[in-house]
Amino acid sequence: DWADDWKPENGKKITQAAPTKAGREGIAAILASNDGTAGGAIQALREERLAGMIMVTGQDADLDACRRILAGEQTMTIYKPLKLLAEQAAESAVALAKKQPMLRIASLWQEFQQANIAVKRLADLGFDTVASTPEELRTLMRAETERWAKIVRERKLQVD
Repeated sequence: DWADDWKPENGKKITQAAPTKAGREGIAAILASNDGTAGGAIQALREERLAGMIMVTGQDADLDACRRILAGEQTMTIYKPLKLLAEQAAESAVALAKKQPMLRIASLWQEFQQANIAVKRLADLGFDTVASTPEELRTLMRAETERWAKIVRERKLQVD
């Protein structure tokens, strides 16, 4: 089923209805469109005492998803480097503004829809797709927290 607007509450509703549609044993995995939707699905699984027993994936690598991975409730997330995505979005916007042909964008979309090509294509675009264990994620999060905490201290930034 599709979670409208990728809202967590819609992911939860779909997951709550899944045992009725597929039977309690019929849910093998949940592939969520983003980590918020995955969080909604996991909330429903918690209520049925199934969290951590069914694979749940998301993407965006948001903080709550990382916490759920460390807790063993979410199987994985996908981190996407925002700088590279923003640069490519800006290039596409300029192409649109110049009324340049959108054939390249359409062909990229078709490529990304083919799962076996997606990882290679992401690598060709400079994305680093890496699977990691919860311990590797924990190590990365510690390193990133230390790195950004140092920047916040040095620049005397206020964190809300």
